[in-house]
Amino acid sequence: MKKRAAYRAVQVSSNANNLMKINKLKKNQEIEPAVQNILDAIPFGVFLVGPDNQILAANEAIKRDFGADENQLIGAYCPNVVHQLNKPIAECPLTDVLEKGQPVEKEIFNDANGRWINSAVYPTSMITLDGKPIYVHFVRDITQVKTAATELSRSLEHHRALCNLLQNLQHCRSCSQIVDALIDQIIFLSWLGMAATAAGFLSNGNGLELVAHRNVPPNLLKRCQRLKPGECLCGKAAETGRKIVCSSSSYDHSIKYDGMVEHQHVVLPIQYNERTLGVITLYLNPGDKMDDFRLGFLEAAAAATGTALDAQLAREEVLRTQQKYIAQAISYQEDERKRVAYDLHDQLCQSLSAILLEMQSNKSKNPDTGSAQPSIEIRIRELIDQVRQLAGQLRPAILDDYGLESALSRKIKDISGLKGIEIDYQGVSLDKIKERLPRDIEVNLYRIAMEALNNAISHAAASHISVILLWQEGKVTLIVEDDGCGFDYPAVRSNMDNCRGLIEMERRMVVLGGALRIESAPEKGTTVRAEVPVDTVR
Repeated sequence: MKKRAAYRAVQVSSNANNLMKINKLKKNQEIEPAVQNILDAIPFGVFLVGPDNQILAANEAIKRDFGADENQLIGAYCPNVVHQLNKPIAECPLTDVLEKGQPVEKEIFNDANGRWINSAVYPTSMITLDGKPIYVHFVRDITQVKTAATELSRSLEHHRALCNLLQNLQHCRSCSQIVDALIDQIIFLSWLGMAATAAGFLSNGNGLELVAHRNVPPNLLKRCQRLKPGECLCGKAAETGRKIVCSSSSYDHSIKYDGMVEHQHVVLPIQYNERTLGVITLYLNPGDKMDDFRLGFLEAAAAATGTALDAQLAREEVLRTQQKYIAQAISYQEDERKRVAYDLHDQLCQSLSAILLEMQSNKSKNPDTGSAQPSIEIRIRELIDQVRQLAGQLRPAILDDYGLESALSRKIKDISGLKGIEIDYQGVSLDKIKERLPRDIEVNLYRIAMEALNNAISHAAASHISVILLWQEGKVTLIVEDDGCGFDYPAVRSNMDNCRGLIEMERRMVVLGGALRIESAPEKGTTVRAEVPVDTVR
């Protein structure tokens, strides 16, 4: 026979009829099995407890879930059965019910066994035989539900972060920007819990080259600019194509530095089709241990970055091929210009000058030569000037002899005199230029300047033009700005038949590996800005 709980459930009421029911319930011994049957019908755990957390009754689900028989449960201390504690827990809903007199429901994590419990306590109108109130305590193990919800939430965070990374990678225009975007994304994600220290490398055929970093100690930064295959953690990850998760004390760092303290690393190769394109090294917060979920995200992020790097490398290879052929075409074009300019200046001009001298000689020998000769001489002289101008337009000798700054200064002065247009020119004086720019940069920037000036004069009807040549560390910048009528650049650029001059400027910048920016709008004038990277600028 089942042991009966040491209580009698009675209905509390102030009227006489209910007092009669109380007396009947006190004498009716079948009420305990009836209450127990109701409790056992509930599929999850239910206690009846007193205000002191003493268990008065428990259903079969409690016995099943907590592995206790009825003899162990009845009279036991509730926090000890549910949470393996011999004192009330801080989140105990019964404590709140005693204070507020209202039902309380909570989700409580049990540190002792790692389980989540949905715990709810409801006051009732029942009392024990000794007059203490009785509370219904529902207990449901929701560990699986919480775990699934947590995994779903983390999975959503995972996918959201990967989508953000992919969007950021689409805007990158170089391999170093791609690695930099990966580092930014990882450090930005608080749920990853990574330290704000990281470094990214790209493979260069002979090892690794540092292209992006955050908060790396200066002495280590200097040492890690370039790594040989297999050198230290990053070189080893690149060589083997395998991730490395370790502490500094468990792995022999071949690169050590002053002030080095114990730390933990996650080093991931960035690969595409099993080809290592780079490496990213991350630092964990002190005492942190990398779990499979976070590591899975890092591997997925590295894989996405590898795909982006491979696509960027393919684009750069196409660009290099394009630059090669465009450079060859422009070089051939400039050589032809130079040859034709030479023929015009040194042959045609000389022939015309010889004819003029011969006419003058004949005139001195035969004073009675026709009256038309002076007019013919004037026309020959004009023709000689035109040929010289044409030769100068094809290939100015001053550009080859003295360089870009001198050629621009002379040409702008000539245009101002001929066209009567105000042109301001700002350049660096010759005594400040330590060395000449490479020939291809000088020629292409000169052509871009001439095209921009021609557009401003012939098409924009500009009254004032400004030309600026800037010499800065690592780059040279050409700016041509006018106050002309302006134009809708995107619309004009979309029609290739009407913008051959613009396309020619773009092609020349492709050859130089520079950037061309054109800003214009109707009645707003036009600004052409060309920037070219160059190592020889001082």
